[in-house]
Amino acid sequence: MPPADSNFSSQLANKAKWPLFLVANIAILFVVGVSTIRETYRGWSVDREIIALEQKAASLEGRRGELAAFADKMQSPQYVEREARAKLGLQKPGEHVIILEGVSATSSEWSIEITPPPPVAIDTRSNPKRWWDYFTKPAT
Repeated sequence: MPPADSNFSSQLANKAKWPLFLVANIAILFVVGVSTIRETYRGWSVDREIIALEQKAASLEGRRGELAAFADKMQSPQYVEREARAKLGLQKPGEHVIILEGVSATSSEWSIEITPPPPVAIDTRSNPKRWWDYFTKPAT
């Protein structure tokens, strides 16, 4: 019977290896899966950051264009002359300067003060009294 015992023990040893092999494979798949998900998320976040930086670069390029246009405008002789007249009070020969009180030459913003109408007196008479007065008193 020794051959039967050795056959049985080898079958038992082979059967004991399968769960261990299965657990090792599951652990390897888990590690590979987690690292794949981590790298996918990292790639997604890098792509998102690249898109945000491209949008910021486009915004800054637009702002740079605006500033370049403003710098060109400031270099023009008309702008320099207008600012010299407004801020320094300079004038050309033969011109007469008129100063308006309350108006700033450098301000491009106008404001108008509107006074609210005076409050209306509320008639506290009863409705029949008002009708009586309407028909009996002369119009003013």
